Amino acid sequence: MADVRPPWRIPLLILGFASLIIGVGAGLLRLGWAVPRPAADLAAFHGPLMVSGFFGTVISLERAVALAQRWAYLGPLAAGAGGLALILGAPLTVAQLLLALGSAVLLAGSVSVFLRQRALFTFTLAAGAGCWLLGNALWLAGFSVYEVVPWWAGFLVLTIAGERLELSRFLPPSPTAQRVFIAVLAGLTFGMA
Repeated sequence: MADVRPPWRIPLLILGFASLIIGVGAGLLRLGWAVPRPAADLAAFHGPLMVSGFFGTVISLERAVALAQRWAYLGPLAAGAGGLALILGAPLTVAQLLLALGSAVLLAGSVSVFLRQRALFTFTLAAGAGCWLLGNALWLAGFSVYEVVPWWAGFLVLTIAGERLELSRFLPPSPTAQRVFIAVLAGLTFGMA
């Protein structure tokens, strides 16, 4: 199936940026700043807007572009729509379902990449996507935001680590460094649980 042409990717970025703008406003309100609506109404959703609505959308979009498969664009579309649902005051379950769907598609895409290219960095990226899905699924299941934050943080940390590992392919880390990385990865995962 053909890739989505670049002009059709822009609305997905706009959805992500809407979550970024409102999420930053909600964060500023939590710091005691006076901010206009709708950010003022969404202080409790600062974390979900930033992690799932913004970062989830743009990371999923980057992965969809790399996969060049139309189905992969459902990830950023669902994540962006989930952020928009939070902003517009849709029922919370609708937003949570959309965000969980977005993270499930990202995980499917990440596993697809891992199966094609078995490497530590592709595994790390898939593990990050799995953390995001688990955090969103737990939030949907009724866990509070503060209870799922470790999983969302794991999504961001593992994604950044995986991207850095990918960049290191030109100067690969030593076997010892790779073993240390795997130990840190295991410790991080154990700490999130």
